Amino acid sequence: MRNPGIAVAAILLAAVTSFLPGSTDARQNNASPKHATSRQQEGNLPSSTYKQQLILVEDLAADVNTDSGTITITAKITNVSRAFIKGYATVHLLSEEGKPLLSYEEDLNGGEMFAHGTSVDLELTAKVRDISKIASITVDFTQT
Repeated sequence: MRNPGIAVAAILLAAVTSFLPGSTDARQNNASPKHATSRQQEGNLPSSTYKQQLILVEDLAADVNTDSGTITITAKITNVSRAFIKGYATVHLLSEEGKPLLSYEEDLNGGEMFAHGTSVDLELTAKVRDISKIASITVDFTQT
């Protein structure tokens, strides 16, 4: 004899998942889902997103020349990913409030790929109208 509790639980589970926000049934759209949700991974723990860090910025420095109104930014960029990478750095000059005043892009390693563990130099010189407004500098990496 079947256990009626299991059948009732299966019906309740099907009813609840069909009314949850964001849940879709791939059969309704005649397509497979683009990603699995924790409800679709029965018996598994919910998955989480992890973004691997590709670079490490070290020795970030700025040399300000108030006479010429220029700032020279230097840094050592190390590939800490597990693969060859290619991309550019975006240097943001930020105000005291953390708002971007200016941003500059610079190819790393002459636009060529560089291997895991390899460090490349970043050097960027920019003319800035009001250097006194710059409070901090950040560097982002975009893989191409």
